[in-house]
Amino acid sequence: MNPIFGGSKPTLNLFGSSGTTTSATSQPQAQTSNLFGNSNTSQSSSQQPLFSSIGGQSNSQPQKPLFTSLGGPSNLPSSQPSFSSLGGQATQPLQQPLFPSVSGQTQNIQAEQPAQSQQQNGAKGSHTAYFDALLEKNRKRRHVGEERSPFGEVPSLELGLGDIAKRVRELGSGATIQKQDSIGVDSRAHYLLAASGVNPGAAIRDLKSLNPQGSLSYDAQARPGWDPDSHKYVEQLQQQSTLKMISEGISRAQRNFDAYLEENIDINWDIQRKRIYEHFGLTPRNLDMLPDPTNSSVAGPQGSFGRSTRGGRGGRSDRSKQGTLNRTVFGRSGMQKSVIGTPGVGPGTATVFGEAAEKSSQSTPLQYDQTLRERQEKFAEKVQALNGSRLREIPYPVLQEFASVEAQAGGDSPSQLIDAYRAVIEIVKENPAAPDLIDSRAVKERQYAEEYLDETSTSAKAFKIRRMIIDGSRKALEKQFYSNLESLVARNPREASLGGIPTIINRVRAYIRIRNSRKDLAPDSIELQVLNDDYCWALIFFLLRSGFVKEAAEYVSNNAGPFRALDRNFVTWITEYARDPNRRLPRVQQDRINADYQQRIRIAPENSLDPYRMACYKIIGRCELSKRSIDNISQGVEDWMWLQFSLAREVNRAEEAANEVYGLEEVRGMIREIGQRHFQKGSEGPGGYGTFFYLQILGGLFENAVMYLYSHSYVAAVHFAIALDFYGLLRVADFSISESEFLTYSTRELPQISFGRMIGYYTRDFRTHNPVAAVDYLTLIHLNADLAGELGQSQSSLCHEALRELVLETQEFAQLLGDVRSDGTRIRGAIEQRLKLIGIADQETFLRTVTLQAASIADDNGRTTDAVLLYHLSEDYDNVISIVNRVLSEAIAVDIGEEKLKLQPLKPRANSQGQPKPPEGSSLSLTTVDDPADLAKNMITLYNGNALYYQKIRSASRDACGVLLRISEAKGKVETQQWAEAIDIISSLSLLPLSANSSIPIIRSNAQKLNTLQPSIARLIGPLLLWTMACISRQCEILSGNNGQDGFESHTRNMMRADLVTKAKDLMIFAGLIKLRLGDGIWDALIGGASEVGAY
Repeated sequence: MNPIFGGSKPTLNLFGSSGTTTSATSQPQAQTSNLFGNSNTSQSSSQQPLFSSIGGQSNSQPQKPLFTSLGGPSNLPSSQPSFSSLGGQATQPLQQPLFPSVSGQTQNIQAEQPAQSQQQNGAKGSHTAYFDALLEKNRKRRHVGEERSPFGEVPSLELGLGDIAKRVRELGSGATIQKQDSIGVDSRAHYLLAASGVNPGAAIRDLKSLNPQGSLSYDAQARPGWDPDSHKYVEQLQQQSTLKMISEGISRAQRNFDAYLEENIDINWDIQRKRIYEHFGLTPRNLDMLPDPTNSSVAGPQGSFGRSTRGGRGGRSDRSKQGTLNRTVFGRSGMQKSVIGTPGVGPGTATVFGEAAEKSSQSTPLQYDQTLRERQEKFAEKVQALNGSRLREIPYPVLQEFASVEAQAGGDSPSQLIDAYRAVIEIVKENPAAPDLIDSRAVKERQYAEEYLDETSTSAKAFKIRRMIIDGSRKALEKQFYSNLESLVARNPREASLGGIPTIINRVRAYIRIRNSRKDLAPDSIELQVLNDDYCWALIFFLLRSGFVKEAAEYVSNNAGPFRALDRNFVTWITEYARDPNRRLPRVQQDRINADYQQRIRIAPENSLDPYRMACYKIIGRCELSKRSIDNISQGVEDWMWLQFSLAREVNRAEEAANEVYGLEEVRGMIREIGQRHFQKGSEGPGGYGTFFYLQILGGLFENAVMYLYSHSYVAAVHFAIALDFYGLLRVADFSISESEFLTYSTRELPQISFGRMIGYYTRDFRTHNPVAAVDYLTLIHLNADLAGELGQSQSSLCHEALRELVLETQEFAQLLGDVRSDGTRIRGAIEQRLKLIGIADQETFLRTVTLQAASIADDNGRTTDAVLLYHLSEDYDNVISIVNRVLSEAIAVDIGEEKLKLQPLKPRANSQGQPKPPEGSSLSLTTVDDPADLAKNMITLYNGNALYYQKIRSASRDACGVLLRISEAKGKVETQQWAEAIDIISSLSLLPLSANSSIPIIRSNAQKLNTLQPSIARLIGPLLLWTMACISRQCEILSGNNGQDGFESHTRNMMRADLVTKAKDLMIFAGLIKLRLGDGIWDALIGGASEVGAY
């Protein structure tokens, strides 16, 4: 089938594309394969030159060329070729050239002379062997060149120089011939492209607009050619040196910046991005994660923006081990997150934990007002007093002191919060009357930690602490009831009719009268038994309710006869009950009272039993434990809780009957059930959370109680947790495990609090303006350092890390780390004063860790006075002088007339509450300066006057400081236009050749000495040259002006002026030797000044 544009047949292509073969006649064309996939047409022609054109088709004679064209078609003879074509297509009977064409068409020869065919057949054998050898050499050369060529991808030469030259000469003529022959093909191509919707003209213009060399890379700057002019050569060298210095400076700055980021900024961007999405509501919040402390509504993970991990975390045990081992005492932080959080003010601290945030979001929002601030300040005073007592090793009633602060808060705190403090006081038996820790009444720090933290429920320690909680809670409820009883009697004297001696029994009688007058003693349908004008059973019950068991037993004994008439065994039962310390009856009597109780309940008519009598039986004999309530007696929550603790006993469960087992765990179960039923999230109402918190404290659920209170009043929760932890009644979690949760559980399902994080986040409200109070709070984290194993070590490291973050964040170095008096002696800072409380006995360790790190950060942040103070405190005196030299050099380098460099003054030690007044001669006269020269004078004077300091400073640093001070003095003379004095000072420094007297060796020696100067001095040579030249110029003007006014020329003045001109010339020679090291514009300014003087 004929194609559209001449006859064509599909040809096999190496890369899969097929083309067409065209012919000028109707002869069929043979199929050929193409190396590059183009199936070209073979057209007939008459002759072909020795080398066909490179760029286009050639209409040549039918002579066979030795080499076919590289870029165009070739006219091949009909005989079999020696080598097949690489780029063009040839018919099978044609002879193929040695070097085939790369792209183009191979034309088919229609007819060929027989003589020529015979001649080619005769030379075929000899040419083939020669061509084979050439081809093999070419392949070997190409292979070796690819392996050994130093030019990378540069192609190797395949032709000789003569061949290449001949091919170049043929480019012009060949391109013209190809253009003429391709007109027909191009016109047909245009029609084809136009039919396909392509504009050939626009496409050609776009292709021509492309830069064919755009992909090649060259050096940004061409190498300058050689110029015989020495001035231009020096300029080129200076320019190259400047560019090289700039490039090195940029590279060094990039490396330093990367190192700084690597060392100081460690942000997990994935977590950070997730927190941002959660903040703007793009993704749902995860309340199990720790939120940003600055945003109380976010419950996501926290950072500095927090600090994060570099890799994945393993399980709990691995994280715990890693968190312990990575921490160092005031060294680089090994914590995965910040301990103290981001500073801020407001109620956001109440919801820094996920669980607390979830609860607080549904409760009444907190208001951070003046009342809350005053409350925090009062608590801070108590905490400071607590640490002071710990340092002096005297007892401190922390529970009573904290309760007094809550009592002063008035209506802001629920009354149950104060009752909770009193309950814990009864549990731990805190006695403020104990004068010292030796007293038996004194409760020591962490006294109950060993018993409370024992995880074995059947151990003697756990049994002891449970019994202590039951007894303490019951006594607290009894004292609370008796206090209310007395208050009611005092408010109602007429109904009470107390009269006589106000004994306990008489007060209870008065209370019963008031209740009876209000019809509140018993239901109207029930008649109470009366004995000697007393409701005897009600009197006994309220005596037991008030905790006066012995008084109740005495009352029964004093009325034994009447009572035996009512119940012959009751006198014995109550006597045994009052006598036993555990308030338990012997087995025989308990069985008897239980039988009597069950019989009366079963056979007595309705409303015939005195409810108070049955209540006394239940309390004394622990009757019917399956029903732990009293009928027909009005009771409140406290009364019901008292009944539970009166019935509860801690006994050996293996020896006790199953129906008589009722201990603290059963009470706790009922409290949890009450919380789930009546105190759900957000349903407590304003102030209603105090009731459930009180119940939890009574039941010994201290961790759950703190967690519950934290979501409503974080200030109260923090201090209640401090009081519990002080006596060892709080389980704390490892920081590495509880990074994002406030309340966690141990492997034995025991609750534990993230105590360290809670304290650290609480300080965010005030640590900016009162860092000393923050130190007192963070010191309390070390209370848990006595825990066994890695947990205790982690708590100690947590305390140290929190203090380190506090120092670096607040930068209150004078208050926290110490100060320096004018005589060089140090003033102990707040942290150093509490070294005993944070477990750092070695002062050297303290100085070499947090102080040095804080000094380095202060220096990086440009806080020179802080860095000087901290390095001095860490006894790195040589570094102090180095910093002073650097800053003084920067201040001197400021051009005259511009604003002088000022330092940020050191924050003085504030006279906060409880702190002694700073003594005279403190940092206010040493480092609280803003002039670098004054700071240098203060420090070098201090060190020169003390051999202990002097020996630890390198002589080069000391000498450099002295030189810089003299340069600063000279600059001051220049600013005040004291030209002669400034020249004398600069000359005395021997930095410039002002005394050379045109001696070239001396000038060259001064230029060479420049390499040995300290960098802080060497950088000032340029400004020093300008100042000196300006002084010489102005001084010469003064001398010339005075001569004109006097009317005669003094010989002395001429000598002085000549000497100044000589100095100016020497300075120009010196400046020419160090021209490359001068700053921009200095050389031109020197030339202008020298011309004014007459040196040129």
